[in-house]
Amino acid sequence: VVDAYPQRYLVGETFLSTPERAAQYCASKLLHAAFNFEFTHSRWNAGAFYKAIQRWEDRLNANAFPTYVLNNHDVRRSGSRYGRGENDDRLKVAAALLLTLRGTPFLYYGEEIGMRDIKLSRSQIKDPIGKRYYPFHKGRDGCRSPMQWDDTANAGFCTVEPWLPVHPNYTRRNLEAQRADADSLFHFYKRLIQVRRGVPALRRGMFLPLTQDPRLILAYLRKTDEQTVLVALNFSRRSLPLILGGGLGQACWELLLSNKRDSLEQISGGALPLAPNEALVLLQR
Repeated sequence: VVDAYPQRYLVGETFLSTPERAAQYCASKLLHAAFNFEFTHSRWNAGAFYKAIQRWEDRLNANAFPTYVLNNHDVRRSGSRYGRGENDDRLKVAAALLLTLRGTPFLYYGEEIGMRDIKLSRSQIKDPIGKRYYPFHKGRDGCRSPMQWDDTANAGFCTVEPWLPVHPNYTRRNLEAQRADADSLFHFYKRLIQVRRGVPALRRGMFLPLTQDPRLILAYLRKTDEQTVLVALNFSRRSLPLILGGGLGQACWELLLSNKRDSLEQISGGALPLAPNEALVLLQR
């Protein structure tokens, strides 16, 4: 049936699969792709993300394409896992990781404005798992609250009482407020998607890690025969240098995107300075 249609694509949620098991579903006459949910429970650490990427890359066959996801309807939102209060600096780094890796990124509604999980009393729980296993498992309703469109009643989601309550921060964290803020997480996602769409190396280039044992910085190249893109992600709250060897430090780079700067100074001594929680994407010229 699938083969009878053009531009078809099957992606599977292979329930409770390890990366090894998920990879087995990606083959001719099987699925085009399968979800790997390792990012949804990775701690905020460059090395943890790097190991998850390597496990996934190592287990996929040569014709399979990775998938990456930070949020879905079954897990705590990345805004709640990684956000520090209402600060979105870490979420911009996570977004840059998701949208610059080799693979197909999947976004969950509200992720682009950094929605947080809601807190519910036992009587408000709708999820059958939460109803049955409370308080040992409070269910998955926390990440399923209504989309926060604006600061009107019910966050502009509906005119009647919604199935689940709206997060109290909706008066400040909503789409309309972030549309009006050029530095918002929403606009950063838009810029990332625009860069990805316009740079072939980010869509189909190979993944070449530059930090083999990352602790605070995760850096890698996305490379085709025609293009080389450098991605540097600082997971730290400190300014840190990324040491570029193998001629990369002497190369000519163009700034494609950053959440911390508008221009790129000449790299001195092969060291590329990164601001705290900076996501930096460069194109070699």
